[in-house]
Amino acid sequence: MAYKLTKGKYRVSCKHPGCTFDHEFTLTQTIMGMTEEDVESEAKKFARDMARVKHDAIHGAKHTLTNPTVRKISGVYEAVGAQSSVLKRQSDAVRYQEYKKGDKILNKGDLATTVCEVVKGSASVDRANAQPYKPGESFGAAALLVNQVRTADVIALEDGTMIAFYNLKELNKKDPRKAKELYSEAMEDMFSVIQTLESTVSDLETELEKAKIASENRKARVAELEELLLKYEKQIEEINGRDSFK
Repeated sequence: MAYKLTKGKYRVSCKHPGCTFDHEFTLTQTIMGMTEEDVESEAKKFARDMARVKHDAIHGAKHTLTNPTVRKISGVYEAVGAQSSVLKRQSDAVRYQEYKKGDKILNKGDLATTVCEVVKGSASVDRANAQPYKPGESFGAAALLVNQVRTADVIALEDGTMIAFYNLKELNKKDPRKAKELYSEAMEDMFSVIQTLESTVSDLETELEKAKIASENRKARVAELEELLLKYEKQIEEINGRDSFK
């Protein structure tokens, strides 16, 4: 069975020292192969060639495209001649949605069923100083592994932001490589959440220890003051006794 690439987008960057070339390319060509790996390899060649032309037009006088990294942003493999039921499962694997600046992509508390990836534009968690998610970066994976609900609101940062929503179970049937990539990112996201929680627990433990020490210090101070009070009361009684004797 042969395969072809659908909705393929790749990002290519140049590794020449100081070069800022980092561009996204949409493959409109029909790229086919006997296996998904064959299609992926051929697609990367197309993206690399497209990048070389654009790079040379911008930086050609300085240097050529050097050790380019080619990263797949989106795209799925479709079996050529597949039955409609197979194609339906293909569409179940990923859906795309475009947002305007400020639109909510995820709502805190909603059921988590997909992993999200920025195809175009940018997004971020709706809180101060949150780092933006850029094309090729994913989010929302940790909720699938923790409690199945979204833990924060995520909003689009610019008009035309395009988000891919991946159903990992269905995606694994059609594009195992992409599914594996997202699983890896989900685990990284999970470890990040764990590290954040561990840091929070550590901070709380430190604050609790400080509070305990402060409490013990207060107790010691109270005991010291009570001892001084008893001492002074005793001295007062002795003075009053001497005055009475006179």
